[in-house]
Amino acid sequence: MNRSDQSDSEDSVVETVRERRPTIAPADLLLIALPALLLAGWATGVVSALSLPVALAIGTLPAIGMLGYALFYDPPNGCV
Repeated sequence: MNRSDQSDSEDSVVETVRERRPTIAPADLLLIALPALLLAGWATGVVSALSLPVALAIGTLPAIGMLGYALFYDPPNGCV
């Protein structure tokens, strides 16, 4: 086996790994952001002078907006 054969096989392995590398889709970011907003609302209610229901309602408003955007304006197209 000479050196050129070895580099060809290494390039193919690198390309294979590059193709299989997971990517973060916008839907994944949405799934991370929804509970983060709700947790931020809960934490605000616990720490601040706001009552817990008011803080959760404030945290829920952007979460509902993001969910509506994801479901109706820019829905996922299918599996990756």
